[in-house]
Amino acid sequence: MLTSLILLHAITASAATGDAAKDPLQPLAFLVGHCWAGEFPKDGGKDTHCFEAMYGGKFVRDKHVVRSKKPDYLGETVYGFDPKLQRIVFWYWSNAGVMDSGSAEAAPDGVSFAERHLTEPKDLTLRTRWKHTGADRYESLNERKRDDGSWQTVWKIEYVRTDK
Repeated sequence: MLTSLILLHAITASAATGDAAKDPLQPLAFLVGHCWAGEFPKDGGKDTHCFEAMYGGKFVRDKHVVRSKKPDYLGETVYGFDPKLQRIVFWYWSNAGVMDSGSAEAAPDGVSFAERHLTEPKDLTLRTRWKHTGADRYESLNERKRDDGSWQTVWKIEYVRTDK
């Protein structure tokens, strides 16, 4: 019986690894090759993200720009699959000197992100949920962790595909 369980576990793990090896960035697939735009609350500007595959699909790049009454805010995220951690990881940089890193994983109807802010203010922990709400849209909910451990909504934005 134990041998059967070990064999079943090995086959199941092998199949799961095979699926992940086929396209470990699959949770981001609906975004790639498209641009998406949404409005920040309180007249914070229009945020446009454009996603593209890099190096034959081994990575995904997200370039974004926030246009508002202030000078443009530019940022870039590169996503890749970390085989050791068995998850999507990312790095983010902006023209304001912001650096973040984190991980992403498939969630019902979208993608969930855990993020660590590496520049001022330090020790800022964020989480974001992108919910795929239609063929041409997704909703982004961004939250930050408070000192007491609770989560506070920073913003909620609906992004619509702009390259139809």
